[in-house]
Amino acid sequence: MARRGRPKVRRASWGNVEVKHSGMFAASYRHGGIVGVRPSTLYRAPHTFSTERAARVWLDGEKALIDAGTWTAPAERALAAQVAPEPVDVLTVGEYAWRWLKASHRIRETTRALYERHIRLRIDPGLGDVPLAELTRAQVVKWWGDLDHTKERTADTAYSLLRTILYGAVDDGLIATNPAQRIRGAGKPSRRRTVDPLNPAQVAAVTDAMPERWRLGVLLGAWCGLRSGEIRELRRGDIDLTRGIVKVRRAVTRANGDVLIGAPKTEAGIRDVTIPSSMLPDVRRHLLEYAQIGDDGLLFYEPVTGHNVHDGTWRRAWLKACQQAGITDYHFHDLRKTGLTYLALSGATVRELQVIAGHTTAAMAMRYQEVAQEHLADVYDRLSQAILTKSVAEQETML
Repeated sequence: MARRGRPKVRRASWGNVEVKHSGMFAASYRHGGIVGVRPSTLYRAPHTFSTERAARVWLDGEKALIDAGTWTAPAERALAAQVAPEPVDVLTVGEYAWRWLKASHRIRETTRALYERHIRLRIDPGLGDVPLAELTRAQVVKWWGDLDHTKERTADTAYSLLRTILYGAVDDGLIATNPAQRIRGAGKPSRRRTVDPLNPAQVAAVTDAMPERWRLGVLLGAWCGLRSGEIRELRRGDIDLTRGIVKVRRAVTRANGDVLIGAPKTEAGIRDVTIPSSMLPDVRRHLLEYAQIGDDGLLFYEPVTGHNVHDGTWRRAWLKACQQAGITDYHFHDLRKTGLTYLALSGATVRELQVIAGHTTAAMAMRYQEVAQEHLADVYDRLSQAILTKSVAEQETML
């Protein structure tokens, strides 16, 4: 077998072109030496060429750089020519959470404020610096375990928010699966708070204990099923004494310290509610003595500022009134349960309860019918006990 010979070197007027065994062409030249002082250095092209002509063009370019005084070593130029990769912007869980919230345009301001608190106080401290793409189920489980579970509902809400945010990351194609889905014990529905409805006498007792200028608000909450924010935003023009209705069109809320006046909690919250005829004298008296003047005048307001009653001020007055009436652990919002329960006992249908309360689903209205049935069962139990007691007393008389 014939041995391969050495690669053939083709000398040019300046530099050398070498034919490699692969058929490619390598180019090199010497430069930088001083005769009798320092030998020149051999410089090679950083890559080979497919044709001899291409190799010679490269050599001509090197000679031109030398002649122009702008030459640097080919290896240095090749290194400098490499484009440095752009630094990768590592998106963290916290950064994406804030980005998700900013892009969520269809949530109420009060809900947005709640989400902001959860991100700032719970998601950011535990997971904020974790790269989104590297978040694992184990990290989420640990985060869940580290939350303050003395307030279980708060912890569950924070978890549900994190899970929703991460589903958004899945939809955006940033992660393949949601590492927060189906964490044992997390995000479970909170237990329904069991509260018995007040009876009319108890409602009257709490009403009498409230400041006089706000007493009508208790009656509107109990017998018209209005929410606190709806009551505190009522204006004279919302009361139609001729038809005997209150028009619910707005509600007042607070978010991050700002007073917000807008539509009620849900679209179904915009409604006309009948005022029981027994309440109309109270409504007339309130309009005459306590409401601000003009159709836009507030029914309930802060005496000093003339603005909507602050929810904290209203809550403190309510709790003080409940204490004086001997009622404990009863929220103002629970008055809706009282009114809707008695409406159900009076024969209101699920659909009617839904309209009166401004509920978006019949399921919510059904909750009050369930309470009504339980309340009715208690009534019959007491009736049975009374019948039994009377029967025993009559038998003892006969003996």
